[in-house]
Amino acid sequence: MPTPILSIITVCFCAREELRATLENVLMQTWKHFEYLVIDGGSGDGTKELLETTSLQFEKAEIPFRFVSEPDQGIYDAMNKGTRMAGGNWLLFLNAGDLLADSHVLEHIFREPSKGQILYGDTVCIYQNNQKLYPALPLTHLPYEMAFCHQSAFIRRELLLEHPYDITYRVCADHHFFLSMYLQNKIFDYRSLPVSIYEISGYSDTNKWISHQEKHRMQQELGIFRFSVSWLLREIRFYISQGVKTLLGQKFIDRVRRNRLQS
Repeated sequence: MPTPILSIITVCFCAREELRATLENVLMQTWKHFEYLVIDGGSGDGTKELLETTSLQFEKAEIPFRFVSEPDQGIYDAMNKGTRMAGGNWLLFLNAGDLLADSHVLEHIFREPSKGQILYGDTVCIYQNNQKLYPALPLTHLPYEMAFCHQSAFIRRELLLEHPYDITYRVCADHHFFLSMYLQNKIFDYRSLPVSIYEISGYSDTNKWISHQEKHRMQQELGIFRFSVSWLLREIRFYISQGVKTLLGQKFIDRVRRNRLQS
């Protein structure tokens, strides 16, 4: 069997129904030069049984499919495990519940060869049945925030083997990786098309305080922290925003997000 060009990797834990949606979505791709790996953290909700059944569908589609179901040290440890298992030249991480934007995405992405080490595109975000296209931001945003979703980024496998995710970061190891690569002048290649569909309810979205602390840590570790008026204003905005959300509760957050996605 020829070496796959791409390895799509899904890490999951006790997310059987979300995983089912991702499996079905991946099977719909018109471009088939990839393998699919699932790294399950030893779920007890029937995930392993679902994977055993689904393997027959991938076999019929002639898409190489492998999975492991065993305890790990969290999301980024599982992603590193997937990197080591992968055989493709490129890696794409889709978490359980994440989807590719349409059935032709991979065909469009790999139609033209890339000289980049990280290839990325735009993301469709969904919240309570509302959706909106979020184009990737300029890479100059990376010191402060993710410029694109990791679900919309293809990474050269050798790059991640050389620079695996730092699992001491609980929420922001992917941000830390992309920022590190940006500061090392690795080659980023942007494609102006939606790559993935991401529902706003993920791990990092529900751990804003931890994420904020880890962003400070990575700025200091990578030597880019600078006290400035703009830094102070960003800090004030963050604490005001989190304070308002805490004070007004989830219904307020839901209303703001719906309005944002409908605009």
